[in-house]
Amino acid sequence: MKTNKIRPLLLLIGISVLTHSCKSLKSQKKSTESKFDQLFLYQNGKEKIISQESESITIDKNNFSLRFYNKKYNSEAKEYYSAQVAAFLDIEDLDKVKIGMKKQELSCFNSGSGMAPDYSGKYENLIFNSTGSHYLIYKNSDSKRLNLLNSINEYQKLEFEINRLYYNNASVSMKDTQLSTFYLAILIDRNLNGVIENNELTKMIIQLN
Repeated sequence: MKTNKIRPLLLLIGISVLTHSCKSLKSQKKSTESKFDQLFLYQNGKEKIISQESESITIDKNNFSLRFYNKKYNSEAKEYYSAQVAAFLDIEDLDKVKIGMKKQELSCFNSGSGMAPDYSGKYENLIFNSTGSHYLIYKNSDSKRLNLLNSINEYQKLEFEINRLYYNNASVSMKDTQLSTFYLAILIDRNLNGVIENNELTKMIIQLN
């Protein structure tokens, strides 16, 4: 084969390999990003992926946890990575929370909506409040409202434990609650722009078995 014929062939092979490599890298990047966007519900030793933006799930009247990934909270760099969990007894409050809205438009997610934790530094109850949310951060082992499960580069896998419910001015354990259904809106503002975007909001209807 002549040299002038070999060169175009090698060029085509090179382009093909480069294109395939780019597609693989994009696929790998997409897979990695989707992993860190995932939300999990953990109960009775099993972890379930919440795969949809809005999902109805039945759980036992028993302690459970919400698990998710987030970037590290760094107040010095003004990187206030957090999760906000609003709990409602009325589905109409859940319906008000929509993708595309600004956080400031919602009383449960605006800048003054974070409820104070208990003396332990954590939320000892899931508090039902249509105008407030659990402001969930992990600074370090001494200042935390979440459990740190593991770290992967800039991301942390975090856990919000729910053992008790607070409603009607009383704290009730999960096993003793008379509720049959409640609603959660979980917001993780991943780019800190104050807007509720795709892959940042999960709405859950929790039915108790």
